Amino acid sequence: MPRPVPTLSRGRWLLMNSNKCWVKKSDTNFDVTMGSLDGAETSELIGLYLLSKIKKIIPQQYLGLYRDDGLAVINKTNGQRLDKIRKQLHSLFQKEGLKITVDLCQHSVDFLDVVLNLTDKSYRPYRKPNDTPLYINAESNHPPIILKNLPSMIESRLISISSNKTCLNEAKSDYEKALRDSGYNHTIDYKTPQPKKRKRSRKRNILWYNPPFSANVSTNIGRKFFALIDKHFPKNLPLHKIINKNTVKISYCCMPSFGRILKGHNKSVLEKQSEKNKAPEKECNCRDASKCPLKGQCLAKCIVYQATVKTASDKESTYIGLTENSFKTRWYNHRQSFKNPKHRLSTELSKLIWDLKEKSIEYSIDWKIITKSKKYKAGAGHCSLCLDEKLYILKNSGAINKRSEIISKCRHSRKFLVKHI
Repeated sequence: MPRPVPTLSRGRWLLMNSNKCWVKKSDTNFDVTMGSLDGAETSELIGLYLLSKIKKIIPQQYLGLYRDDGLAVINKTNGQRLDKIRKQLHSLFQKEGLKITVDLCQHSVDFLDVVLNLTDKSYRPYRKPNDTPLYINAESNHPPIILKNLPSMIESRLISISSNKTCLNEAKSDYEKALRDSGYNHTIDYKTPQPKKRKRSRKRNILWYNPPFSANVSTNIGRKFFALIDKHFPKNLPLHKIINKNTVKISYCCMPSFGRILKGHNKSVLEKQSEKNKAPEKECNCRDASKCPLKGQCLAKCIVYQATVKTASDKESTYIGLTENSFKTRWYNHRQSFKNPKHRLSTELSKLIWDLKEKSIEYSIDWKIITKSKKYKAGAGHCSLCLDEKLYILKNSGAINKRSEIISKCRHSRKFLVKHI
């Protein structure tokens, strides 16, 4: 019988703080609490680092990690060897400023929501003591597709973590009771999991429309939305290839909770107060104000701007762009792309300027601010700056921007990824 060993269970990797309360103002340690932004990514990063260290202690092992829950099993190892591994793990975690509790010779262990038993090689659902399941009420204001599929999703999950029908029957009573209390009449039955047929996958650039769902609205939003697509993007328009019923899909989202609405309101009030207390920022730093590209507003941030290229034959071409930093920094980059052949393909505007240069056509560029927007914040569901740029590209059908820019992903969220820390 293989003997399982170090069980790294939830909540057992704890920060050591020398018997003092952690104070953010005086302590320089980097700390990301559970539930905070990027908390899951940070815990995975730390967990992977620790697993790479544990590999040196446990060479032939099975190791598993999900977020902050880890599990290790060693085959054919005696008690003396296990005790030595336990001491090495304590020493490793102590060097990293952490501490760990190691349980040895466990024949059964709970990992996430599953109980793993090596004695009879079975697994069954697991819940923490005094943890009563609670589900969305059948009469709540949620999209019908969610309310309809909720019982079947719970049943599928319980079947997938039950090794046989007996294990499921022993655990399903609490879940059935929770479903009845929430207004669902569903009986959980064991079904032998069938292998899924591999469907042919075809990758498409899908543009999702997620209107909020409310049971008080009787209008069929989906039908009206697709009718507008057929009306405003017929087959004879160039944009029909990008916006049609095959590339645009609709999926309802839930309305924000009352607590979320209050939090957003309080946040906007506090931001307005902080803006009033701020000292006015300088709008232009040009030596000659008459030569400012934006007429005294070259230091503006978080804007959508328009560049109008005029030639001697009175032909005009417009380009729409955005910048999160000051416009002057972006303007310098544009000027560099006009002069350096290496950057001639960096933007559609630089391509146009180089074409005019090659044809020896004189031109002039007028810059103006279309709108000011808010920059992306970590954890936000959308980027107002990118959405505003796409909106004005759609409004200006004669813009030289690429049509693919309308369905491009926000690039401002990338800097908040853990890999860039």
